[in-house]
Amino acid sequence: MANRDFKDVQALEREVKILAFTVSALNGTPVATPSLGVASVSESSGDYTITLEDKYNSLLCAQVTLGATDGVQGLTGAFVQSEDVDGNKTIVIDTTGTADANDRMHVSLFLKNSSVA
Repeated sequence: MANRDFKDVQALEREVKILAFTVSALNGTPVATPSLGVASVSESSGDYTITLEDKYNSLLCAQVTLGATDGVQGLTGAFVQSEDVDGNKTIVIDTTGTADANDRMHVSLFLKNSSVA
């Protein structure tokens, strides 16, 4: 734990929830770390399906940053292909390139938890 005094995150929208995690093992069985809020991650033909533990009213923003622990990225691009956070609790990220064992996806999701304005 950092030796600092952290403040609450504030937003103009009510009930904004943030999930941030890293997806590793992109060329095998993908794993989200930390997995708090994420039920599972699966891959099919370069599409990574993130299944959330809970339903949310809407997806406000998704940020995906690619990285590699060896400095050589196999994946060259990523974008949100589809989302259904209020139904199936899923977000599908489409990637370009070929993942290797060192590739990582750093994901930040900003989700609206309520329809309250």
